[in-house]
Amino acid sequence: MPPAPDHPRGPALRRRLGAHLERAGRWLAGPDAAPPEPVVGLVLSGGGASASFHVGALRYLYDVEGITPSVLTGTSAGSILATLLAQADDHAGQRQVLHEVGLRYGKLRQPSDLMVELDWFAELQKLVPALQRVGQARASHLEPQTITLPTLGLIRQRRRTGDPGSPGAHPVIRLPRWDPTPVRETLSVVWSVSRARPDFDALVRGGRHEQSMYRRGPIFDELLGPAMLDPARVARSRTELRIATVSLESGELRYVTGRGELVDRANRPVEGEEPVDLVDAVHASCAIPAVYPPVQLGREHYVDGSTRENLPVEVAMNHLGVTRCYAVNSMPTGVPQDGSYAGKDILAIVLRAAAGIMSDEVQLDDVSRAQAAGAVLIVPEVDVVGVLEVDPGLLALADDYGYLRAAEACQQATADEQRVTREVVGLRRRTWKHEAELLAGPAGDAPPGADAELARLKLELRDLVEQIPAGRRPAGADQWWQRWEQHLTDVPEEVGWLPDASASPTPEPDRV
Repeated sequence: MPPAPDHPRGPALRRRLGAHLERAGRWLAGPDAAPPEPVVGLVLSGGGASASFHVGALRYLYDVEGITPSVLTGTSAGSILATLLAQADDHAGQRQVLHEVGLRYGKLRQPSDLMVELDWFAELQKLVPALQRVGQARASHLEPQTITLPTLGLIRQRRRTGDPGSPGAHPVIRLPRWDPTPVRETLSVVWSVSRARPDFDALVRGGRHEQSMYRRGPIFDELLGPAMLDPARVARSRTELRIATVSLESGELRYVTGRGELVDRANRPVEGEEPVDLVDAVHASCAIPAVYPPVQLGREHYVDGSTRENLPVEVAMNHLGVTRCYAVNSMPTGVPQDGSYAGKDILAIVLRAAAGIMSDEVQLDDVSRAQAAGAVLIVPEVDVVGVLEVDPGLLALADDYGYLRAAEACQQATADEQRVTREVVGLRRRTWKHEAELLAGPAGDAPPGADAELARLKLELRDLVEQIPAGRRPAGADQWWQRWEQHLTDVPEEVGWLPDASASPTPEPDRV
């Protein structure tokens, strides 16, 4: 018996049946029959704050390629955007959702917008400076002191008895070293801790009972609140949704549908589980282990889907009938080179291996599967913004970069054209940093905009942007060199690097 219409596998089976009927129809109609409409899918990775790359990429896909995906899958930050877009099944409706998301991403100003420290972790942070000083104590404090004694006639005795020891050697003894430095450092630590006044009760309670260091910041309430998300609308939509998450109890990768059903990685219902709350499911997909707490869905507790799958292409193409897939991965692959780990502690080693190398391997596997399946893969080559890094300038830059990379992927840019884009993005990031240093420095006779190095960077940016084909540039790209990058502090009205100092830069256009 075929599955009921509301069964999780029903839509996929209907698409497969439709594909068979279409092939039969083409055979009957002959070689001149029109090709069938593709099933368009959109796959969005995790990435925390780097999801602003998603927004820029989608601006290109919706506005230039004109996509209207009927299948949406997402992990972590990508699950938020996928869920919001799934409320609509038409181009205009999905584009409006993207516009609203872009406006809210543009309001991000500080890390606490994304994550808020729990009390116990805040108390622990007060102790960090003191604990760091303890860990940096010089090893020489533990070395014994070497003292050389007079010979007291022992040299003559060695010569008479034929002692093979060196005739010029002096007796050496090693005594415990008295060094007051450790005492001073210990007193300094005690003094620092007493001044910090940590709440040790909160620290102990949190260390024993809490399951994370942070709670979700206000951006989650904005994006997943009733003003932006209506779960009933998602359930009614013809757009298929799959949100990736991982069970701690079973260790299995699972998905939540737009109707709240839990399905396994082959899109089969999880036996014995009732439908779950859609907002809870998105929170579970975003629950980075140790950063945010796990979320209970049904009988089990779930964490970030990127623990097993950061780019859920397989379920879209193998089980939901997608024939044209656009996959946006917001983080570059590869692990940056680090210094020697000869003297690093156990925590540094674990973080490097688990959060760095192992997570990158998951991402590499996902990207390889997407490429093998024939998806249009959109992925950054330059690391612009970190997963938990929030700064308006970097978020805006990542947005523009997403647009550029989507254009390159869809238009099959050459290696030289992609190199120019890398140089543009790297130069804008260096310019942003240089501007931030100028704005934070002491006020001098010359305004920050008159800085010679800043002028050089801006003019170099102008020349590089001109090398990007006009059809691939985001709106306003021609004025990047004429404007300050975005900063938390106010920027001067004057832009002294313009050839005509009296000219005013063109106002920055809306991003979405």
